[in-house]
Amino acid sequence: MNAIDKSGDTESSLYEAVLSDISGGVLEGGQRLKVAELARRYGVSTSPVREVLRRLQGEGFVDISPNRGATIRKADANTIQNIFEILQLLEPYFVGWFAEFAPSEMIDEMEAIQEQIEQSAAPDIVLFRKLDAEFHRTICKRHYNQQAAEMWQNLRRALNVHGAKLSIKPARFEAIKREHRELIDAFRANDAERAVEVIKRHVDGSYHQMSQQMRVLGL
Repeated sequence: MNAIDKSGDTESSLYEAVLSDISGGVLEGGQRLKVAELARRYGVSTSPVREVLRRLQGEGFVDISPNRGATIRKADANTIQNIFEILQLLEPYFVGWFAEFAPSEMIDEMEAIQEQIEQSAAPDIVLFRKLDAEFHRTICKRHYNQQAAEMWQNLRRALNVHGAKLSIKPARFEAIKREHRELIDAFRANDAERAVEVIKRHVDGSYHQMSQQMRVLGL
């Protein structure tokens, strides 16, 4: 039983719980999602389950057909490539602005998250993805263009979902930590040009590793 906290918005809590289970590989690509089973699993009625499945369908995480019902969409290389092509445009946009205008307390916040990432020699993949998302979210959460920020957040969430079965190799994990530190240094120096160079390398490195693994897995 994975009952959700129903003290607030049940549908929102259920959405986050289901998405978390997909991202963590508890619910896998290609798996059928039966409304009654999900309701029992999360301790809710069937109504919010149906609404969440429709939302996940709209976001591209679930396919719903008249004959099979809901099925978790399997990751594929084209989807990952499309996500990264947009991130290659969005990330420099946010990073350049952040390097020029971010107050020191927000950079301190990023550094605190980075210290948590660096505490282990090898990543707990679920925890790492959560911390990594928080690290990058700090860059855009106070940006004046919240429509673009929401688009970025949706893309990052999609990467976590579609990359649920993929690992992070030790060499890439070390590179991520170095690149995060380089970003922090560039932000403290208000060096937008350097920050943009680092984030481009950061995004390219992540895409290279994910696409390689997906080819090996035949996705």
